[in-house]
Amino acid sequence: MKLFKSLGCTLLATALSAMLGACDYLDIVPDGVATLEMAFNNKANGEKYLATCYSYIPLYGAQAVNPGIASGNEIWFYTMSGKGFGNTTTFGIANGLQNSNRPLVNFWDGEEGGINMFQALRSCNIMLENLADESRVPDLEPYERVRWIAEAKALKAFYHYYLFQLYGPIPLIKNNLPISASAEAVRVKREKVDDVVDYIVELLDEAIPDLPLTIQREASELGRLTRPAAMGLKAKVLLLAASPLFNGNTAYVNFRDFDGEPFFNQQYSTEKWKAAAEACKDAIDEATAAGSKLYYFNTEEAMDLAEDFSYTMNVRGAVTARFNCELIWGVGKSHTWDLQVLAMPRLENWHPVRETDIKQLLAPTLACAELFYSSNGVPISEDKEWIESGQYSDRYSTQTATEDDRLYIKPGYTTAKLNFNREPRFYGSLGFDGSSWFGNGRRDVNSMYYIESKRGNLAGRRSSDLYSITGYFAKKLVNYRSEVPESGSVVYEEYPFPIIRLGDLYLMYAEALNEASDGAVPEEVYSSIDLVRKRSGLKGVRESWSEYSLFPEKPLTQDGMREIIRMERGSELALEANRYFDIRRWKLGESEYNKVVQGWNIEGENIEEYYIVTPLYQMHFSQKDYLWPIKQNDILINSNLIQNVGW
Repeated sequence: MKLFKSLGCTLLATALSAMLGACDYLDIVPDGVATLEMAFNNKANGEKYLATCYSYIPLYGAQAVNPGIASGNEIWFYTMSGKGFGNTTTFGIANGLQNSNRPLVNFWDGEEGGINMFQALRSCNIMLENLADESRVPDLEPYERVRWIAEAKALKAFYHYYLFQLYGPIPLIKNNLPISASAEAVRVKREKVDDVVDYIVELLDEAIPDLPLTIQREASELGRLTRPAAMGLKAKVLLLAASPLFNGNTAYVNFRDFDGEPFFNQQYSTEKWKAAAEACKDAIDEATAAGSKLYYFNTEEAMDLAEDFSYTMNVRGAVTARFNCELIWGVGKSHTWDLQVLAMPRLENWHPVRETDIKQLLAPTLACAELFYSSNGVPISEDKEWIESGQYSDRYSTQTATEDDRLYIKPGYTTAKLNFNREPRFYGSLGFDGSSWFGNGRRDVNSMYYIESKRGNLAGRRSSDLYSITGYFAKKLVNYRSEVPESGSVVYEEYPFPIIRLGDLYLMYAEALNEASDGAVPEEVYSSIDLVRKRSGLKGVRESWSEYSLFPEKPLTQDGMREIIRMERGSELALEANRYFDIRRWKLGESEYNKVVQGWNIEGENIEEYYIVTPLYQMHFSQKDYLWPIKQNDILINSNLIQNVGW
């Protein structure tokens, strides 16, 4: 979507080669400087340049681009490079290959799968500079100019935020530098964390009043920013800033700028949580005023499914139903085709030509499967029924499904006890050996597909490639309308991968409000989290813990609710590229990402061989991994840049 070919490297080399000796993100000449007159000479061209500003938004549904999908331990692949597949970028990070010489998924320079966020910021600044001159885009209506300016500011805030969540303290690109800028001016420096957050929020506060409440021209404008989207982004920014990684993190006491000042404020502040809670509440109120609501499958799809089964479809549809009522911001459908190709299991003995359409190698891990609650809405490790019956200690052994299990597991089929008596989100998010699969042309619960994934089975390993390494499948990422027929055209129902959805905002609000309290849990913490649980057929937090948990008092304390909210986010937002960032902002990387990744023994051809917990990889995570490295060459070029700790 980029309009112009960059002239930055050529012109900068002429003007500043003696000073800097290289050309990188510090290019100070805007893209297409020779054609900017044309870019803003009328509304049609100006709108194309606005689209260019949007085009830098990372492909959230691209597993090799979005760090949240494959850089943690929610999903695993059997290879980083194989038949019809390659991910040496985000999955390379999960495999401990991140480095400072050639950083993976480099959003600082736009290399190794990353997008150059500084180029994105430069484009936004060009847009703002030209829109500030009313002689530019002369046929633009005043109200349109106001909206475009607001969109450019909000995008500018978003690109700063994206860099911030990966790198921490970053340079603030408030204005583009002129070609006459001195060598010292070109050598930008990193700003303190609080200053970065303040600037992002300032941009959003300026933009929000001038953005539309809803998109009116849906055919041509879906995905453009609205007030609820910008307010949701503000909530995300402030929640991140209030989280342990950035709020009084004393591990970075010696990470200082050239003036000797810490980049991280060393004083923990409850006020940051209060600001985040207020921003979350404002975003929720604005989103609901715009018509947003939690997605319910039976209502949205006008299908009459059994209530218990529809609960499994609610969370699946909240992600994959195109521009559904819960989606607050999601841009583009690009790469959700590929994501579904990677997630779809083989359900029929399709002709070999279909193999590239059903790769089935995006595999949720055993850790992901164990994260979901029991059918009683509490963790399986503290469910009284699971503990007293021995189901928890015996969860890796097997049992045979009965007719009562048919909505979720094939009657008469033997599978792991771990897969029985789980909450609806488990069955809506994951497929496994013996599990039902609603979709692929079968939309009647009485004639669903069932997965068979032992060695030699349809969805199992049948050759040297195209199989799930764990035995689990990412059902949540596949739209139920997607279909791979025996003959005819393959149909994958593409969807905008969610950047912000309402269910996430409710959980963000509960978290921020709980942390902002003085110890007593505010009632709105429960009501917010219970709304999300109700949509999945679960009782409220207090009722569920009181009746079923070994620790009935847990929801009554701030510490207890902190643990519950984090688990709730793990279940509700599983496979949506959130957990990797949550683990980092909670400073739990050392405990969560130094574990062995596990799955079932997919080489097993029978029950006894298959249901053996099998180690796949020993992950390694240390303090340095919380902040990504800046390319070492950038540090050499710009003496004002300071590398992140440990790199």
